[in-house]
Amino acid sequence: MATKTRLNSIGALLAQRRKNRGLTQTDAGKLIGVRKAMVSKIENGVSVNIGSLEKLADALGVEPVVSLEPKERPGKDVVDYVMTAIIEFARHHALTIREASNYLNRFKGIDFLSEFYDVEHTLSFNDCVADLTVVCHNNGGGIHKTPEKDMNQINAQYLFEGISADVVRYLVEKNDMTLAEAIATFHNSETFQKLEDFETGLYMESPAYVHDMLLSELKYGKLSQIP
Repeated sequence: MATKTRLNSIGALLAQRRKNRGLTQTDAGKLIGVRKAMVSKIENGVSVNIGSLEKLADALGVEPVVSLEPKERPGKDVVDYVMTAIIEFARHHALTIREASNYLNRFKGIDFLSEFYDVEHTLSFNDCVADLTVVCHNNGGGIHKTPEKDMNQINAQYLFEGISADVVRYLVEKNDMTLAEAIATFHNSETFQKLEDFETGLYMESPAYVHDMLLSELKYGKLSQIP
């Protein structure tokens, strides 16, 4: 049975096949009538041209097989965990939740949590924040350790966190967004600003109400009161 392979990985597999046959990139290029530079681009995933891939694969005696499959949507547990991790990261580094969300999106922290959820969710949130700090720093982020920020209004915060996680989950499940897109959309909305301001009392509404409010904002470009 043929092995299903990610499209951007085929070049590396072809490079290994070429080396196994004792061929240089120049040799492989001559087999398919292209320059060495083009072979290098194919092998490094710079040029993902199906025709070129097929020619090189045929010359090396192999057949590239690619499977087109729908992306797996994150489950409720993953969404809840990532949303809580963002809040903990913000608290630890004395950031607003929007600042933490945008930082983690930009420097691959959310991608890291999604990919390694199975491991990270078994750790304490202190360890999770420490991992995120390192991952983001390694990807160009500038945040190091800072004193934790005290947060009051525990009951309101609890309701706020639950609604936030549910709204993001709705965006993923009902509006066909990726987790990263859903988080960025929500945290950069006026709806979120209103939810985050406990004086508005929005945190006492249902997640569905807040989700409808957000959809109205996205559709009309402004907040409108949901009846």
